[in-house]
Amino acid sequence: MSLEPLDADAVAEADHGPRAKRMPLLPEAGAAGAPLTAVIAVICFLAALALTGFFSVSKAARDWTADLRGSITIQVKGSDVGEIAANTETVMEFLQGTEGILSAEALTREEAGKLLEPWLGKGNLPASLPVPGIIAVEVAPSMRGELDSLASSLAGVAPNATIDDHGAWNASLAASARVIQIFAFGVFMLIMGAVCTVIIFAARAGLAANREVVDVLHLVGATDTFIAKEVQRRFFILGLRGSIIGVVAAGAAVASAVLLLGGSIANSYFLPSFSTDSGLFLWLLIVPLLTCLVAAWSARTTVLKTLEKRF
Repeated sequence: MSLEPLDADAVAEADHGPRAKRMPLLPEAGAAGAPLTAVIAVICFLAALALTGFFSVSKAARDWTADLRGSITIQVKGSDVGEIAANTETVMEFLQGTEGILSAEALTREEAGKLLEPWLGKGNLPASLPVPGIIAVEVAPSMRGELDSLASSLAGVAPNATIDDHGAWNASLAASARVIQIFAFGVFMLIMGAVCTVIIFAARAGLAANREVVDVLHLVGATDTFIAKEVQRRFFILGLRGSIIGVVAAGAAVASAVLLLGGSIANSYFLPSFSTDSGLFLWLLIVPLLTCLVAAWSARTTVLKTLEKRF
């Protein structure tokens, strides 16, 4: 005579009625309980931080390169302060009559001197030092391809004036952002691998600790799939619980860092400011989703392989 495979809902209803609570195969106090939830929460906290770094760097680099592509800087040199001021005024008049120039603003000597403070110190700029004139120019998109022509025309007006299209800065920033993104994504994938490893060891430990229960279930007709389904459901819930705790903690930490630091560090080192938006926190939902899927798949695969070797 063969025994029919067990169904968890049918067993619960037969023993305790239709409102009976499902009893987990692995107890809360064991390896698959609160300790594992805490471990998953910490891992997901780190995963959320890595994902935040990935998207934040992408956004900051995209915004800053967009600003650089829409602007150029004209540097006006001269032998003395008076010559620089005269040449700067000539260049400003030239730019005002040039098509494709959206705006042009010449920095004062004091503003240009502030750019030298990291090297000279505050208030150490000699009055006779010929600090080059700096003009910040906003150009139309069509003008980006005409910069060589603009430079030639500018040379006829002010031979000591040069144009910086920020190309080197743009390329360097984009390359640095890609490196940071690759690193952050690699860290995120390693953390997901750590989740998988932790679940595998926890599932094996849970089966070993409840070996007698598993043996009894097999004796009364439970299939490997039934047991794997129960363990899978258990680890899915643990993964969901731990990942939500970790993501909420990471979101709070990121929001606090943005509020406390703001753009102070970025301004000090001439870097893009770090900021977040609602879209970033929506992306963090990837962490609980992947954690639950990885936990369920790892637990199910581990249980099926373990039971296949035993029975």
